[in-house]
This record gives sequence, structure tokens and C-alpha cells, in this order.
Amino acid sequence: MTPFRVCQRWMQRMIDDDQMDRASLLSVVDAGGNFGFDGQCMPSAESGGIAGLTKAMRIESWMRGHRETPMLIVDGAPGATASDVVDGAWRELAQPSHDEEVVVDEDERWTIDACYQPLNESGGPLGPPSRGGVWIVSGGGRGITAMTAMSLAQRYDLSLHLLGTAPNPSIDDATRNAASADRTQLRRDVMQRAQREGQNPIETWRDLEKAIEIDQTLSQCRQRGIRAVYHSVDVSDGPAINQVLQQIRTSDGPIRGVLHGAGAGQDARFDRKRPDKVAKCIGAKVDGCLQLATATNDDPLEWFIGFGSISGRFGANGHTDYSLANDMLAKCIDRLRQQRPDVRCVTFHWHAWGDIGMAAKPEAKLALEMIGMQFMPADEGLRHFMNELEYGGDLPEVLITDRRYIRKFFPGPAMRETGKPEYPMLDPSSRGIASSQAHTITLDPTVDRFLNQHTVGGKPTLPMVMAIEMMAEAAALQAGQRRITACRNVRAIAALKFHHDDAMACEVIRETSSSGSGGDGTNGHSQRWRLCADLRRGDGRMVEECRTHFSGEFLVENGLPHPDPPPAPVQHGVWDDIEYLGNDAPVYHGESLQCLRKVMVDTEQSKLWGRIASPSPAHLGGEDRPLAGWQIPCAAMDACLYAAAVLAYRLHDRPSLPVGFDQIALGRLPLAGEPLMIHWSVEQSLQHGLRLQGNLSGQNGDTIARFDGYDIGWLR
Repeated sequence: MTPFRVCQRWMQRMIDDDQMDRASLLSVVDAGGNFGFDGQCMPSAESGGIAGLTKAMRIESWMRGHRETPMLIVDGAPGATASDVVDGAWRELAQPSHDEEVVVDEDERWTIDACYQPLNESGGPLGPPSRGGVWIVSGGGRGITAMTAMSLAQRYDLSLHLLGTAPNPSIDDATRNAASADRTQLRRDVMQRAQREGQNPIETWRDLEKAIEIDQTLSQCRQRGIRAVYHSVDVSDGPAINQVLQQIRTSDGPIRGVLHGAGAGQDARFDRKRPDKVAKCIGAKVDGCLQLATATNDDPLEWFIGFGSISGRFGANGHTDYSLANDMLAKCIDRLRQQRPDVRCVTFHWHAWGDIGMAAKPEAKLALEMIGMQFMPADEGLRHFMNELEYGGDLPEVLITDRRYIRKFFPGPAMRETGKPEYPMLDPSSRGIASSQAHTITLDPTVDRFLNQHTVGGKPTLPMVMAIEMMAEAAALQAGQRRITACRNVRAIAALKFHHDDAMACEVIRETSSSGSGGDGTNGHSQRWRLCADLRRGDGRMVEECRTHFSGEFLVENGLPHPDPPPAPVQHGVWDDIEYLGNDAPVYHGESLQCLRKVMVDTEQSKLWGRIASPSPAHLGGEDRPLAGWQIPCAAMDACLYAAAVLAYRLHDRPSLPVGFDQIALGRLPLAGEPLMIHWSVEQSLQHGLRLQGNLSGQNGDTIARFDGYDIGWLR
């Protein structure tokens, strides 16, 4: 509770004092040098709690608009000295990344990956559970835990003892029938009656609903021929648990398995988490696990299974205590694995189930749907569980989730060399054809964030940076899979707008090489490409075939010449927060494009400095595009253009759009999470707009991109 309260107070003070973007959180843990994942070390359980809390704080900080605050978890490698850990921690703070959990040594680092590992269907290391055994199931009266326990019992002829804090159910036939016929109407009737009688309607219904669900579980057990008994007991109460388990041994014999699925959680912002609710959440998961492990120390256990959550593995918004409790639960079970090597101890980090459990509650389901959560069907979850018990049991922690979450929280493996070139924006059919003079690209405004989160006049409109990326990828493929280092004479000729929700196919087409012989795009040779699409009326009739919307010249050179550093921000200037306009603005940027955080404008010198939080390519590319192979930092460069528009508006009180560049010289790609600085200066005021020069620099001052001769035009 103490670390939770300290972090709670600290984070809210940082937000209240407007210091969050200058703050950092470093959690140093004692997790055995590998966070307990190899099953060979004995991590401290508290380390899991601190790690889960830190991950949830990071997500909540991001959701509340503070995207530059580093929040890291560092574990010392086996044999690392205190100085090694300190030096490693400072290195991590100095170089932002998406690697949130890192093991450090004197001069090395290791990060966590989620690895796909099929089960060996020839059988697990120790075989399935023994038939006819006695199993204890905490939280087993209802929900996901009850469903999995019943499947387990039916397959292996187990006797179940279900533990829960709710009283033993006493449901009459009328209530049972009403719940079966129309649960919503019953809820309405019960709450209205409670209100008339001066009772708390929410608590009254909550208590009755628990009783109904436990009654239904016991009824299903009888129908399926499962021996099941419900015990009303608090699993965090050691003496009470010992008493109940002794009664079970007397009646049924020794305990062969424990399934710990008890939990308590409530969505709330970090600063609004009540200490009593936090204590209840930790008590159910952590204290319950410890009490069950202690109480069964002398039993011939075969399995000790904990039901965690991706909230503990990844963190979750509004779930700081739940994330803490679930990750701490996993480390408690990791420790038990070392203490009792004869017992198969495993924690399931579950994805949200779609048909049952906490995530199925209306308020939780709505919140998860808002972040694009794809729920896992219950029958799929059951298959994962049963297969792990029959064919697995050799890993301390098992993560069950989907490809989207792997990409979101572990972008590292996807960003590494895969042995084959990746071109995220080109259609899969043409990504590997280096000789092609044209490549197809399918754009879908209902899916592609760079379209539905970038509108001009209310219509999804392709951002110029995405058009540059598409042409650059085609040029890189033609240049022998080398990265493009410069773009010249880039022009926006006609806006590519979507007037409906239908997907559109466009093409990038190569023109005759403008220099060198052979035109292969190597040794400094350039390639000229254009992005085209058919222009049609609203009724589908063709207006113009293959209309050119963007064009540019792309070079592969030896690298970016070292430029003069941009001038430092004026000392007397004031950093202003960026407040993005709503979707009814002339030009709208949605959340995935809102990377510009603050600006400082010197109107006398016609200069601007801007702070940019560089995201992972996944934020724009989406879940179905490769993470590797990007040629330019699209979201960061779009933020640069937004900053230029801010400067133009401050000087002339007029909105603007990009027209073209004389040259964009490209340096390295920024790291995900890296804070960047953009500097713009006005070179010339034109009748149609402005001409600017800019420099985008990384955290260590090196140049990410240099913009020469950037023209913007006034938006009518």
C-alpha cells in the first residue's frame, strides 16, 4: 500500500503543478535478473507489484496527455553490482524506447519479448491432472473461473470446492425463473423495491446477482454430474482458510490442485483510487494466493494455477491497483514454483473474455471497446486452458492475447531485421518485386488512421507525409532494398480526398530516372515517382484516369551531411501547450497524429521551436501493416508540418496546407517514445503562402530530418 500511495500522491502533484512532462519514474526491482520468466530464479513478489503499478501508471499518464514522461522498470542481471544497476538505469533514462521492462548489467541490456510457443501435443512434461482429485477453486462460484473449473472437473472427474466471499446462495424458484427469463427486468424490479425500502439499490442488486450466479453454477454442476460444494470464506483470511480446507480434507481427502481466480477491481482514475478498494483488490489476488499456498503446503499438490490478466502484464488505464495485484500474483506463483518444484505452478495472463467475466460487464466492455479491444470467445479461452494443463505446465507464465496486443506492447521484435524486406504501405502482392515500375496501395478510410484521423473540410484526406512514405518505399525497393536518404522536388499537386467510406486503390508509378545511367537508384542516382488515383464522381463515373496527386524525386546517398545545429530556443520565450482542434475544424488531426506537444514562437524573428513525442510506426500504420521498413518518421514529420502551420497562423492568422519541398534530407529514424525538437524559420513571404526552412533533431541533438524550401499555401 505504501508504494501505491506514494506514487499516487507524486503523480497527481506533478500533474497539478504542470511538471509531468519534466518528470520521470524509475522502478528498480529485484526480480532475479530475468523477471522470473525462465522459471530458474526466485523473484521477489513485491517486484511484480511495483512493475504492474508502473506499467499502469505509464498508460494512464499517456491517456491523460502526458506522453513524454518516462516510466521504466529495471532489474539487475545476476551478478550485477549496485553500480552496474545504477549505470544501467541512467542509460535507460537517457535513451527512450518502448522497452519498459529491462534487465541491465555493466555494459549490456536485455528486454522482454512475447514469444509464440506451440504446445507439444505428444503430452506435457508431467502429464494431465490425476483423475478423481480434489481441487480448491477461489472465485469459483461464478464467471470465467467457474466455467473453466467445470470443464476441468468434467474432463478429469474432479471434486470441486468453490470459495467465495458471497454468502451461500438462497434463491427461491420465483427469483430463479425471473433471472432466467429476463435478467434486466429483474434488476429493475429489485432496485426499485430497494429504493422504496430505503436500501442501497446498487448494493442490493449486486448481492442478489452474485447469489443468482453462484446458484446457477451449482445447478450446472449437478446437471453435468460434477461434485461441487460452495464455501463462503475470505481467501485472504488465513485462519478461516485453514479451517475450511481442513473440513474439505476430512470429507473428501487431500487436495490435489488449486485454481486461484478470486479478484476484485473497480475502474477509477489513479488519483481517485480509494485505499479501502485498493486493499481489497490486492487482498483478493495476492493475500489470497499466499494463504492458499501456505494452507496447502502439506498437501500432495499437482497444480497451483493463478488467473491473472493482460492488465498485469501490460498495464491498463484506470487499473493501477488491479495491474499491481495481477503482476504481483504472477511473481508469488513464480516463487512457489521454486519452493515446490514438484508442483506445476503457472499464471495465465488472460486477454479479455467476450462472453463472461469482468470485461463482459457493460461499463468495462464499453471502456475496452473504446480502445479497440477485440474480445476472446469463451470457448477459445477454455481450449487454451485445457490444452495448457494437458500438454504444457512447463512455463511459469503464459500470455494469452492477440496479434494486435503483441505489436502494441512488444514492437521490438517486429522492428528487427526479419531476413526479408518489409514495405508497410505497399500492398503485399508487390512488396517483394524490385523490378516493378508501379506498385498498388489500397487505402481504406474506415481502417487507416492516417485517413480517418486527418480530415480537410470534414473529408478524410491523405497526409502529404504518407504520400512521401509510399513513394519512398517504392524507390527503396527499386534501389536494392536500401533506405532512402533524401527527397527532392516533392510536390502536392491535388489533394487525395475520400468522399465516402469505400476503399480506394491508388498507384505509385516510376518516371524516367533524372540522372545517372541505368536509373537503378544506387550510387547517388535518383528516381522520380508519382502517386496517382482515378478520379470519379460520387456515382462512380470516371472523371480522370490515373490523376497525379503527389510527386517527388528520391535518392540513396551516403548519408546526411552534418548540418549546423538549430538555434537554441529563446531564453525569454514561453512554451505553450498545443490544443488540437475538433473534427469540425478546417484541418483536423486525430489522436494518432497529435504528436506535437508544445511550441515556443518568436514572432519578431518569425521562428518556432516545437517539442514532439515520437510514436511507434504502429500508431499510424495500424495492426495489419508491418512495423519494419518505414522510410521516414511519418507521424513525427506530420507534427513538424503542423508546427509550421502553427507558426504561419501566429504570423498571419490564416490556416494553411503543405505545397511542396525543395529537399528533405533524412537522418536516422527516431526511436519510439523519443522526444524530438523541430525548429522552423520563415525564409520568404509569398503571395500564396510562406517558404520555410526547418530542422528536426533527436534527443541527443543529431538530425532526424532537414527541410529546405518548404512551401505552404493559404487554405481558402
